[in-house]
Amino acid sequence: IMFQYFYHERIRKSVATFGTLFNNIHVQRTGSNGAVISQTKVPLSYAPFQKILARVEQDANLNRQSAITLPRMSFEITSMQYDGERRIAVRHKIPKSLRESDSSLNYVYAGAPYNLEFSLYIMAKYQEDATKIVEQIIPFFQPDFTVSAKIIENLPPLDVPIILNSVVNEELYEGDFTERRTVMYTLNFTLKGMFYGPERTKKVIKFIDTQ
Repeated sequence: IMFQYFYHERIRKSVATFGTLFNNIHVQRTGSNGAVISQTKVPLSYAPFQKILARVEQDANLNRQSAITLPRMSFEITSMQYDGERRIAVRHKIPKSLRESDSSLNYVYAGAPYNLEFSLYIMAKYQEDATKIVEQIIPFFQPDFTVSAKIIENLPPLDVPIILNSVVNEELYEGDFTERRTVMYTLNFTLKGMFYGPERTKKVIKFIDTQ
C-alpha cells in the first residue's frame, strides 16, 4: 500500500555509517629527532566545504592559530542514483520477526537499490597535514571497503560496500598568490544503499491438508 506513513531512517543511518569511518583520524607533528611533539584529532562535520571555508576565512587569527582551525574534514551527500544491477524480485519478502501473540510474521519487501554519492573534504593549511590525513584513508579502499550495519530494526546487519571513486587535490587562495591558502583534497565515494518500504504482517501457515 503506497503513501502510508513509514520511516526506516535509511538516509540518516547511511550518513552516520559513512561519517563513523573517518571520525578518529589524527595528525601528528614531530621534531627533528623524530619525537612526537603534538597530536591533533581532525574535526569532522556534515557540511559543504564552502561553509567550512567561510568560517575559516572569518577567523582573524587564522595565521596565528592555524593548528587550532585547520586541518578539518567535512562530508556531504551529493547525489543519489538508482542501481538497476542490484535489483531483485520486487515481491521477494524479507522476514523480520514473528509475533507470538497472534502467530503472525512481520516482513518487508525487497528494497530498492540506490547508490548514495558522498564527497569527503579534507582542508589544511599545509600540504603535509593534508597528505597525512589522505594516507590514513586510501589504503583501506581497494577500491571498496565493506562495513556491517544494522539497516532496519529486527533485521540482521547487512554488508554495505563503500567505494572510493576518485581523489582530487587543489589549492584555494584568498586574494593573490602571496595571501594565505587552503589545501583541499576531495575524496568521492559511492555507498551501496537499499531503501525499504513499509512493514507488513501476514499470518503464518501452520498446517496443510493434502490428498
